[in-house]
Amino acid sequence: MSIYMYQGTYSREAINALVQNPQNRTAAVQSVVEANGGTLIGCWMAFGEYDIVVIADMPDDESMAGVALAVTCAGTASSGKTTKLLTMDQAVTAMKSAQSVVNSYSAPSS
Repeated sequence: MSIYMYQGTYSREAINALVQNPQNRTAAVQSVVEANGGTLIGCWMAFGEYDIVVIADMPDDESMAGVALAVTCAGTASSGKTTKLLTMDQAVTAMKSAQSVVNSYSAPSS
């Protein structure tokens, strides 16, 4: 399982529906995450570029893509961004991997 962050921008229609009928969308998000084999860690509304942030533990990239595609297909999101997150242990493993090959890599030159 891997942790993913989905950041979505609600469509104009979705924002209008939420204003007309205020509601907590966590259960809806949880159902689509679970239908794709994952576990919802949390769901938040946000200020800024994105309206909603979802953190989920998913079996694989394809399962998380299924969540993002379902939300977009339903017309809920006008745009979205999915980021695969690493635990600190995974990050340290990546750092050690980079450390072992960094001296053999050369940057492009002109």
